Amino acid sequence: MKDSELIRGLAGNDISEEKLACTDCYVRPSLGLFIPVSDSSFLTEKRSFPSYLAAISFEQAADSTVHYSCRIISPDVVCTCDEGRHYYFILISKEFFEKRYLMYSDTLPSFKDKDFEMCSDILKALNTFAFEYSKGMMNSHITLDAQCEIITHWIIRSLFGETLDMRAVSADYSVARAQHYMEQHYGENITVAKLAELGYVSPSSLNRRFKKETGITPIEYLIEIRLAKAKLLLRRKNISVTEIAMRCGFGSSAHFSACFQSRTGISPSDYREKYSD
Repeated sequence: MKDSELIRGLAGNDISEEKLACTDCYVRPSLGLFIPVSDSSFLTEKRSFPSYLAAISFEQAADSTVHYSCRIISPDVVCTCDEGRHYYFILISKEFFEKRYLMYSDTLPSFKDKDFEMCSDILKALNTFAFEYSKGMMNSHITLDAQCEIITHWIIRSLFGETLDMRAVSADYSVARAQHYMEQHYGENITVAKLAELGYVSPSSLNRRFKKETGITPIEYLIEIRLAKAKLLLRRKNISVTEIAMRCGFGSSAHFSACFQSRTGISPSDYREKYSD
């Protein structure tokens, strides 16, 4: 198999060719993206790795929306997979990860299946990494190594709650202007008419452009911003849910809780219990 030596450097020398054949692998010496294609993958077994493992799992809810969750596990800590979920596994070499983690902290914690939230845009970065690896274009090793840096720093920042509100910004001026304004004024009463005025377009034109570019309406995007900001505040236990709702532009704590539950699959209080610093 291509790059089997790099794969074993990240995953361990005991991985069989049979198990590797059940996994899509995209690797560099410092980082690898592994996607199981069947339950026979080496990643679906109860085992440990010599690298740091970040696991992103996907689960379809009853309303057909897809929720994802992330957890990180230190080297040599045994991990298991939940049945009925699809996964992206990211293995980052111990030396590479720890050198970058110490840019953010003076100490290295031991992660034993620690849950954390990661910005969904990292999925675009991971898919770009897989695409670049598969194409094998000239000098791809340079761009792939650059992406390894970005992905690793995004994961570490996520562990500190620093990337929850990162989003790709549009190249369309009217859409980007609306995005910038909502990021800065999410706690205020914002209308599509106001956003359209900022971008010198009509409300209907902004709605059309915004949905074409992002897949959602400006108001849905605003709700996502408000929920991302609320998640950061929920990680701190010294602010009440009601105050968080008001700060983030929700009319009431009931409205906030309903939006949060419908879009994340858990209540604000459960989220606080799971992810609080």
